[in-house]
Amino acid sequence: MLKSFLTRAITGILFVVAIGVALYLSPMSYAMLMTCIITLATNEFCRMSRCSGQAPHFYIALAINLVGFMLGFLINTAGTDLRILLVMIGMIWLIFLVELFSHNEHPFLNIAMTLLCIVYVGMPFALFNLLAFKGEQYDYWPILYLFLLCWVNDTGAYLTGVTMGKHKLMERVSPKKTIEGFVGGIILTLATAIAVHHFCSEWIDLPLWFCIVTALVASIIGTCGDLIESMFKRSVNIKDSGHMLPGHGGILDRFDAVMFVSPIVALLYYFFV
Repeated sequence: MLKSFLTRAITGILFVVAIGVALYLSPMSYAMLMTCIITLATNEFCRMSRCSGQAPHFYIALAINLVGFMLGFLINTAGTDLRILLVMIGMIWLIFLVELFSHNEHPFLNIAMTLLCIVYVGMPFALFNLLAFKGEQYDYWPILYLFLLCWVNDTGAYLTGVTMGKHKLMERVSPKKTIEGFVGGIILTLATAIAVHHFCSEWIDLPLWFCIVTALVASIIGTCGDLIESMFKRSVNIKDSGHMLPGHGGILDRFDAVMFVSPIVALLYYFFV
């Protein structure tokens, strides 16, 4: 257990440092970071889908996911007209046209899996732009704050679960998750959010209500995101979405909670902060 925890901790620290540096340097390094994450996550999702016998259109899904993110980036950095988002409609229709000429046995499922990849992977990362920009001003702190809450919840749930966990949270989906771990994650995430509000206002000035709400969203919705990815993996009999991060698995394993939390937090930040 100790060796597993150390591997997980070292990988997590290095990963967080790499993410933090990329977000800190410039809007372009932020865009490059998101491009890498979207590419890896799309690849892992499509690979999981193929394990269930489906044939999602990886290159089309990747193109749509990347274009969706970049259009949001350009709208915020270059003042690009919002009507450019109409390009996405044509790209989505391309999925149906390609499937028409692919001679696949399961067109419904292939199209559905490709669209699911866009909704599950592409949309959450495209909405990151609402956190990264206020007007045309880039600010990496809100994204870093979102990552912090999700990863603190994951760490708190893990540590509480392995030390005090007795009652299973949802055994049919994730046998190791416990109710005690879930509660421990919520408590640590709330404490972190309140600490950020009180001690980090010089860098990120967020109202207390927003910190508390986002902590609850990160804990509750983030756990749901984690369980949903576990449900996907269990349905195709795989343990991890990938092997890129020792002790954590793949990119989807690391961002499963973030991908469910980001749309809610981004919209709250955009409209109310």
